[in-house]
Amino acid sequence: MSHLSKITITFLFFCLGSMTLLSAQADQKKFDVESGVILYTVSGGGKLAKDVNLTIKGKGKLRFKDWGVVALIEEDFEEITSGVLQNIETIQKCEKLEDKQRFDVDFKTKKIYERKMPKGNFQKTMTRDLVKTGQEEILGYTCDIWEGVGVRKCIYKGIPLLVEHYLLGNYYRKKASSITFGIDTAAANCSIPNYPIQKFALFKTHNKTKSKKLPQEFSKILISVSEEMQKELSVVKIEEDNFPPEQKRVWLDKIGQNVFEKEKLFLPEFLLSMKKARVCLAQADDWIQANVCVEDVVQLKAQLTKDRENNIEQWKGEEKDKVLNDFAENISLLESRMKCIRGSKNITDLSSCMK
Repeated sequence: MSHLSKITITFLFFCLGSMTLLSAQADQKKFDVESGVILYTVSGGGKLAKDVNLTIKGKGKLRFKDWGVVALIEEDFEEITSGVLQNIETIQKCEKLEDKQRFDVDFKTKKIYERKMPKGNFQKTMTRDLVKTGQEEILGYTCDIWEGVGVRKCIYKGIPLLVEHYLLGNYYRKKASSITFGIDTAAANCSIPNYPIQKFALFKTHNKTKSKKLPQEFSKILISVSEEMQKELSVVKIEEDNFPPEQKRVWLDKIGQNVFEKEKLFLPEFLLSMKKARVCLAQADDWIQANVCVEDVVQLKAQLTKDRENNIEQWKGEEKDKVLNDFAENISLLESRMKCIRGSKNITDLSSCMK
């Protein structure tokens, strides 16, 4: 083989290697912007049942560098149920994308779950099954509108500036409130908490079963129910607006299933706690002992409402009688509803029990 041929072959291998490297980098690239920070407002809500309302409010952040190869996605919001049923669910999310890996932080268990990113183009995956319907301007940036069944997104160079999910009068919205591109990547904080990392075991059925029992945030529930509903719609060829009321109720009960399950477990526990507190209060000699008696009740109530002012300041005469009478009345009222509560099958049944 001639010296020239050897050089040519070496050059070809070098080019092929470079092309492979560039192709790999292109596959990992998620955005068409090198770096940036996007702040979001998170909102939403709707009606879960006739006398049960949901309100969502909070914030989010997307911080990225290296064209999105390294990205940190954070959300912190509350899902507040009000009406005849009350509940507050605080959602804290932190997710890091790095190369081909994804790291999900579980703040409750203080663990990080590592899993592989789905194969395929990141931007195409974001708009899969959606149709481009136009453009919209958000904070001076023109983004493409992509729509599908129960979903609407506005994407700018692969970056979501707006994500909406909606179904049967309920909705979730995440919209950019501040956009900064070209950040100092050396100072860009794309770190996650120093928790133990556990690889996600996709095929372990016992893990999958357990995960189904964990409460999901409202946006994921809307997506799941929307997918189920669309299968039904595609079969019977009925638009959502013309869906029979009884069938709508079935889907709404699915949307409110997490709230229902939590409340059904909570209410008997709360009744038992109030009964124990009432017995304790009847024997309390002063306001200090009285406050010790109601500690469990106050802690349980704090799970459902932001009201933290439950301290007993006086424990004599009319003030003492009023507290004892209030406990007795609330115990009697909840006890009278307990048979209905235990027999309830969904959030519609449970809300009717609490009227």
